[in-house]
Amino acid sequence: MSATGFTPPKLLRSAHVQTLLGGRGRQRWVLRRAAAIRDASERKLIRCSDDVTLEAWVARQPDDAPTVVLIHGWLGHSESSYVLSAAAQLWQQGFSVFRLNLRDHGDTVHLNEGLYNAARISEVIDAVNALQQQWATGPCGLAGFSLGGNFALRVARATRIPTVAVCPALDPGSTMQQIDIGWIGYRLYFVRKWQQHMRRKQQAFPHLYQFDKAMAIRSVRELTDLFINEYSEFADTQEYLDAYTLTRDGLADTAATIVYAEDDPVIPAADFSGLPATIDLHANEHGGHCAFLTSPRTPSWIDGYLADRFRQML
Repeated sequence: MSATGFTPPKLLRSAHVQTLLGGRGRQRWVLRRAAAIRDASERKLIRCSDDVTLEAWVARQPDDAPTVVLIHGWLGHSESSYVLSAAAQLWQQGFSVFRLNLRDHGDTVHLNEGLYNAARISEVIDAVNALQQQWATGPCGLAGFSLGGNFALRVARATRIPTVAVCPALDPGSTMQQIDIGWIGYRLYFVRKWQQHMRRKQQAFPHLYQFDKAMAIRSVRELTDLFINEYSEFADTQEYLDAYTLTRDGLADTAATIVYAEDDPVIPAADFSGLPATIDLHANEHGGHCAFLTSPRTPSWIDGYLADRFRQML
Protein backbone atom coordinates (compact mmCIF):
# COMPACT_ATOMS: atom_id res chain seq x y z
CA MET A 1 0.00 0.00 0.00
CA SER A 2 1.23 3.51 -0.77
CA ALA A 3 0.13 7.08 -0.14
CA THR A 4 -0.81 9.11 -3.19
CA GLY A 5 -0.06 12.58 -1.84
CA PHE A 6 -3.49 14.23 -1.92
CA THR A 7 -3.54 17.11 0.56
CA PRO A 8 -6.61 19.40 0.63
CA PRO A 9 -6.51 22.92 2.06
CA LYS A 10 -7.57 23.20 5.70
CA LEU A 11 -11.05 24.46 4.90
CA LEU A 12 -11.70 21.32 2.83
CA ARG A 13 -10.30 18.71 5.20
CA SER A 14 -13.67 17.73 6.63
CA ALA A 15 -14.81 14.42 5.14
CA HIS A 16 -18.41 15.66 5.09
CA VAL A 17 -17.47 18.89 3.30
CA GLN A 18 -15.51 16.88 0.74
CA THR A 19 -18.35 14.40 0.19
CA LEU A 20 -21.13 16.97 -0.08
CA LEU A 21 -19.18 19.27 -2.39
CA GLY A 22 -18.11 16.33 -4.51
CA GLY A 23 -21.73 15.33 -5.00
CA ARG A 24 -24.24 18.09 -5.62
CA GLY A 25 -22.23 20.96 -4.18
CA ARG A 26 -20.50 21.86 -7.44
CA GLN A 27 -22.96 20.42 -9.95
CA ARG A 28 -23.44 23.61 -11.98
CA TRP A 29 -19.70 24.17 -12.35
CA VAL A 30 -19.13 20.58 -13.43
CA LEU A 31 -21.93 20.78 -16.01
CA ARG A 32 -20.29 23.84 -17.56
CA ARG A 33 -16.89 22.20 -17.53
CA ALA A 34 -18.25 19.00 -19.09
CA ALA A 35 -20.13 20.78 -21.91
CA ALA A 36 -17.71 19.61 -24.60
CA ILE A 37 -17.84 15.92 -23.73
CA ARG A 38 -21.60 15.99 -23.22
CA ASP A 39 -22.02 17.53 -26.68
CA ALA A 40 -19.72 14.87 -28.17
CA SER A 41 -21.49 11.93 -26.47
CA GLU A 42 -23.84 9.62 -28.36
CA ARG A 43 -26.39 7.40 -26.64
CA LYS A 44 -25.85 3.70 -27.25
CA LEU A 45 -28.18 0.89 -26.20
CA ILE A 46 -26.27 -2.32 -25.55
CA ARG A 47 -27.97 -5.69 -25.76
CA CYS A 48 -26.53 -7.96 -23.09
CA SER A 49 -27.15 -11.56 -22.06
CA ASP A 50 -30.57 -12.59 -20.73
CA ASP A 51 -32.22 -9.97 -23.01
CA VAL A 52 -30.97 -7.13 -20.81
CA THR A 53 -30.44 -3.67 -22.32
CA LEU A 54 -28.02 -1.17 -20.79
CA GLU A 55 -27.37 2.42 -21.82
CA ALA A 56 -24.02 4.11 -22.38
CA TRP A 57 -22.95 7.56 -23.49
CA VAL A 58 -20.04 7.29 -25.91
CA ALA A 59 -17.66 10.15 -26.73
CA ARG A 60 -14.99 9.10 -29.26
CA GLN A 61 -11.72 10.80 -30.05
CA PRO A 62 -9.87 10.11 -33.33
CA ASP A 63 -8.60 6.58 -33.96
CA ASP A 64 -5.83 5.24 -31.70
CA ALA A 65 -6.89 7.37 -28.70
CA PRO A 66 -6.97 5.33 -25.48
CA THR A 67 -10.48 4.72 -24.11
CA VAL A 68 -11.82 4.73 -20.55
CA VAL A 69 -15.21 3.35 -19.47
CA LEU A 70 -16.65 5.00 -16.33
CA ILE A 71 -19.17 3.35 -13.97
CA HIS A 72 -21.11 5.48 -11.47
CA GLY A 73 -21.99 4.51 -7.91
CA TRP A 74 -25.22 3.17 -6.43
CA LEU A 75 -28.17 5.46 -7.24
CA GLY A 76 -25.88 7.66 -9.33
CA HIS A 77 -25.79 7.83 -13.11
CA SER A 78 -23.74 8.90 -16.11
CA GLU A 79 -24.47 12.58 -15.37
CA SER A 80 -23.41 12.47 -11.70
CA SER A 81 -20.96 15.26 -10.86
CA TYR A 82 -18.07 12.96 -9.99
CA VAL A 83 -18.53 11.01 -13.25
CA LEU A 84 -18.78 14.11 -15.43
CA SER A 85 -15.83 15.73 -13.70
CA ALA A 86 -13.60 12.73 -14.38
CA ALA A 87 -14.99 12.39 -17.91
CA ALA A 88 -14.25 16.03 -18.72
CA GLN A 89 -10.66 15.68 -17.52
CA LEU A 90 -10.08 12.48 -19.49
CA TRP A 91 -11.67 14.02 -22.61
CA GLN A 92 -9.49 17.10 -22.36
CA GLN A 93 -6.45 14.82 -22.03
CA GLY A 94 -7.30 13.08 -25.32
CA PHE A 95 -9.09 9.96 -24.10
CA SER A 96 -12.28 8.57 -25.59
CA VAL A 97 -14.74 8.32 -22.68
CA PHE A 98 -17.73 6.01 -22.33
CA ARG A 99 -20.15 6.56 -19.42
CA LEU A 100 -22.13 3.41 -18.62
CA ASN A 101 -25.47 3.43 -16.78
CA LEU A 102 -26.17 0.38 -14.66
CA ARG A 103 -29.61 -1.19 -14.92
CA ASP A 104 -32.41 1.13 -13.69
CA HIS A 105 -29.98 4.04 -13.19
CA GLY A 106 -30.27 7.36 -14.97
CA ASP A 107 -33.39 7.44 -17.12
CA THR A 108 -33.35 3.70 -17.87
CA VAL A 109 -35.97 2.12 -15.59
CA HIS A 110 -38.13 1.39 -18.64
CA LEU A 111 -35.46 -0.60 -20.51
CA ASN A 112 -35.76 -3.83 -18.49
CA GLU A 113 -38.63 -5.44 -16.60
CA GLY A 114 -36.30 -7.02 -14.05
CA LEU A 115 -35.01 -4.97 -11.12
CA TYR A 116 -31.43 -3.89 -10.61
CA ASN A 117 -29.48 -5.63 -7.92
CA ALA A 118 -25.75 -5.34 -7.26
CA ALA A 119 -25.10 -9.05 -7.75
CA ARG A 120 -26.00 -8.83 -11.45
CA ILE A 121 -22.51 -8.72 -12.97
CA SER A 122 -22.79 -10.65 -16.25
CA GLU A 123 -24.70 -7.84 -17.97
CA VAL A 124 -22.05 -5.31 -16.93
CA ILE A 125 -19.26 -7.55 -18.23
CA ASP A 126 -21.20 -7.88 -21.50
CA ALA A 127 -21.66 -4.11 -21.75
CA VAL A 128 -17.99 -3.32 -21.08
CA ASN A 129 -16.92 -5.94 -23.62
CA ALA A 130 -19.34 -4.51 -26.21
CA LEU A 131 -18.12 -0.95 -25.61
CA GLN A 132 -14.53 -2.11 -25.97
CA GLN A 133 -15.13 -4.17 -29.11
CA GLN A 134 -17.53 -1.90 -30.98
CA TRP A 135 -16.57 1.68 -30.16
CA ALA A 136 -13.18 1.90 -28.42
CA THR A 137 -10.66 3.94 -30.40
CA GLY A 138 -7.64 2.38 -28.74
CA PRO A 139 -6.62 0.31 -25.71
CA CYS A 140 -9.38 0.33 -23.11
CA GLY A 141 -9.44 0.85 -19.36
CA LEU A 142 -12.18 0.91 -16.74
CA ALA A 143 -12.85 3.11 -13.72
CA GLY A 144 -15.63 2.82 -11.16
CA PHE A 145 -16.73 4.91 -8.20
CA SER A 146 -18.10 3.59 -4.90
CA LEU A 147 -20.38 0.63 -5.72
CA GLY A 148 -19.40 1.21 -9.35
CA GLY A 149 -15.86 0.49 -8.17
CA ASN A 150 -17.09 -2.87 -6.89
CA PHE A 151 -18.61 -3.58 -10.31
CA ALA A 152 -15.39 -2.46 -12.02
CA LEU A 153 -13.28 -4.78 -9.89
CA ARG A 154 -15.53 -7.74 -10.71
CA VAL A 155 -15.27 -6.89 -14.41
CA ALA A 156 -11.48 -6.73 -14.01
CA ARG A 157 -11.53 -10.12 -12.29
CA ALA A 158 -13.36 -11.60 -15.27
CA THR A 159 -11.71 -9.77 -18.17
CA ARG A 160 -8.28 -8.49 -17.00
CA ILE A 161 -9.09 -5.00 -18.31
CA PRO A 162 -6.86 -2.32 -16.70
CA THR A 163 -8.98 -0.95 -13.86
CA VAL A 164 -9.00 1.78 -11.23
CA ALA A 165 -11.60 1.64 -8.45
CA VAL A 166 -12.23 4.86 -6.49
CA CYS A 167 -13.50 4.37 -2.92
CA PRO A 168 -15.03 1.00 -3.89
CA ALA A 169 -17.61 -0.68 -1.67
CA LEU A 170 -15.76 -3.95 -1.06
CA ASP A 171 -17.92 -5.08 1.86
CA PRO A 172 -21.52 -4.04 1.14
CA GLY A 173 -22.63 -5.17 4.58
CA SER A 174 -20.27 -2.82 6.39
CA THR A 175 -21.09 -0.01 3.96
CA MET A 176 -24.80 -0.47 4.57
CA GLN A 177 -24.23 -0.42 8.33
CA GLN A 178 -22.06 2.69 8.07
CA ILE A 179 -24.78 4.52 6.16
CA ASP A 180 -27.42 3.55 8.70
CA ILE A 181 -25.44 4.38 11.85
CA GLY A 182 -23.43 7.34 10.55
CA TRP A 183 -24.54 10.91 9.95
CA ILE A 184 -28.30 10.88 9.35
CA GLY A 185 -27.99 12.95 6.18
CA TYR A 186 -26.42 10.05 4.27
CA ARG A 187 -29.08 7.59 5.42
CA LEU A 188 -31.90 9.94 4.45
CA TYR A 189 -30.28 10.61 1.09
CA PHE A 190 -29.86 6.96 0.13
CA VAL A 191 -33.25 5.87 1.47
CA ARG A 192 -35.13 8.65 -0.33
CA LYS A 193 -33.14 8.17 -3.52
CA TRP A 194 -33.87 4.44 -3.55
CA GLN A 195 -37.55 5.09 -2.90
CA GLN A 196 -37.61 7.51 -5.85
CA HIS A 197 -36.11 4.79 -8.04
CA MET A 198 -38.77 2.36 -6.85
CA ARG A 199 -41.55 4.83 -7.70
CA ARG A 200 -40.17 5.27 -11.22
CA LYS A 201 -39.89 1.52 -11.70
CA GLN A 202 -43.46 1.04 -10.49
CA GLN A 203 -44.67 3.71 -12.92
CA ALA A 204 -42.88 1.96 -15.78
CA PHE A 205 -44.20 -1.50 -14.87
CA PRO A 206 -47.30 -1.07 -12.67
CA HIS A 207 -48.44 -4.62 -13.41
CA LEU A 208 -45.24 -6.00 -11.87
CA TYR A 209 -44.35 -3.77 -8.93
CA GLN A 210 -46.09 -2.23 -5.95
CA PHE A 211 -43.64 -0.64 -3.56
CA ASP A 212 -46.09 0.93 -1.12
CA LYS A 213 -44.58 -0.86 1.90
CA ALA A 214 -41.13 0.41 0.99
CA MET A 215 -42.21 4.06 1.22
CA ALA A 216 -42.57 3.88 5.01
CA ILE A 217 -39.10 2.43 5.66
CA ARG A 218 -36.34 4.68 7.00
CA SER A 219 -33.17 2.57 6.91
CA VAL A 220 -31.11 1.05 4.10
CA ARG A 221 -30.99 -2.28 5.92
CA GLU A 222 -34.77 -2.56 6.21
CA LEU A 223 -35.24 -1.53 2.58
CA THR A 224 -32.68 -4.13 1.51
CA ASP A 225 -34.42 -6.84 3.55
CA LEU A 226 -37.77 -6.00 1.93
CA PHE A 227 -36.24 -5.86 -1.53
CA ILE A 228 -34.47 -9.22 -1.16
CA ASN A 229 -37.40 -11.01 0.48
CA GLU A 230 -40.01 -9.88 -2.05
CA TYR A 231 -38.14 -9.16 -5.29
CA SER A 232 -35.11 -11.42 -5.56
CA GLU A 233 -34.03 -15.01 -5.89
CA PHE A 234 -31.81 -14.83 -2.81
CA ALA A 235 -32.74 -16.71 0.35
CA ASP A 236 -31.94 -13.73 2.57
CA THR A 237 -30.03 -10.46 2.68
CA GLN A 238 -26.77 -12.05 3.79
CA GLU A 239 -26.73 -14.38 0.79
CA TYR A 240 -27.26 -11.35 -1.44
CA LEU A 241 -24.46 -9.35 0.19
CA ASP A 242 -22.10 -12.33 0.01
CA ALA A 243 -22.69 -12.51 -3.75
CA TYR A 244 -20.78 -9.26 -4.33
CA THR A 245 -18.50 -8.94 -1.31
CA LEU A 246 -14.87 -8.52 -2.40
CA THR A 247 -13.01 -8.72 0.91
CA ARG A 248 -11.11 -11.82 2.04
CA ASP A 249 -10.28 -13.75 -1.16
CA GLY A 250 -12.85 -11.99 -3.35
CA LEU A 251 -10.13 -10.34 -5.43
CA ALA A 252 -7.66 -13.23 -5.50
CA ASP A 253 -5.50 -13.09 -8.67
CA THR A 254 -7.17 -9.82 -9.74
CA ALA A 255 -4.86 -7.04 -10.92
CA ALA A 256 -6.31 -3.57 -10.34
CA THR A 257 -5.68 -0.23 -8.66
CA ILE A 258 -7.73 0.95 -5.68
CA VAL A 259 -7.68 4.54 -4.41
CA TYR A 260 -9.51 5.38 -1.20
CA ALA A 261 -9.74 7.94 1.60
CA GLU A 262 -9.22 6.91 5.19
CA ASP A 263 -11.82 9.47 6.30
CA ASP A 264 -14.52 8.24 3.90
CA PRO A 265 -17.81 8.57 5.84
CA VAL A 266 -19.51 5.85 3.77
CA ILE A 267 -16.82 3.21 3.13
CA PRO A 268 -14.94 2.05 6.29
CA ALA A 269 -11.16 2.16 5.79
CA ALA A 270 -10.87 -1.22 7.54
CA ASP A 271 -12.48 -2.86 4.51
CA PHE A 272 -9.24 -2.33 2.55
CA SER A 273 -7.04 -4.42 4.84
CA GLY A 274 -5.87 -7.87 3.82
CA LEU A 275 -6.25 -7.44 0.06
CA PRO A 276 -4.09 -9.61 -2.22
CA ALA A 277 -0.71 -8.36 -3.44
CA THR A 278 -2.08 -8.07 -6.98
CA ILE A 279 -4.09 -5.02 -5.86
CA ASP A 280 -2.18 -1.75 -6.11
CA LEU A 281 -3.64 0.03 -3.08
CA HIS A 282 -3.33 3.79 -2.59
CA ALA A 283 -4.56 5.39 0.65
CA ASN A 284 -5.21 9.06 1.37
CA GLU A 285 -5.75 10.54 4.80
CA HIS A 286 -8.41 12.90 3.44
CA GLY A 287 -10.80 12.94 0.50
CA GLY A 288 -14.24 11.95 1.76
CA HIS A 289 -16.32 9.71 -0.47
CA CYS A 290 -15.08 9.88 -4.08
CA ALA A 291 -14.38 13.62 -3.76
CA PHE A 292 -10.68 14.53 -3.34
CA LEU A 293 -11.25 18.26 -3.86
CA THR A 294 -8.69 21.02 -3.54
CA SER A 295 -11.28 23.65 -4.58
CA PRO A 296 -15.00 23.63 -5.39
CA ARG A 297 -14.37 25.02 -8.88
CA THR A 298 -11.31 23.19 -10.14
CA PRO A 299 -10.89 19.61 -11.36
CA SER A 300 -10.65 17.21 -8.46
CA TRP A 301 -7.39 15.52 -7.59
CA ILE A 302 -8.88 12.14 -8.53
CA ASP A 303 -9.66 13.46 -12.04
CA GLY A 304 -5.99 14.13 -12.66
CA TYR A 305 -4.97 10.89 -10.99
CA LEU A 306 -7.20 8.87 -13.32
CA ALA A 307 -5.83 10.61 -16.42
CA ASP A 308 -2.23 10.04 -15.31
CA ARG A 309 -2.84 6.44 -14.29
CA PHE A 310 -4.58 5.46 -17.50
CA ARG A 311 -1.88 7.19 -19.55
CA GLN A 312 0.59 4.87 -17.82
CA MET A 313 -1.52 1.72 -18.15
CA LEU A 314 -2.85 2.21 -21.67
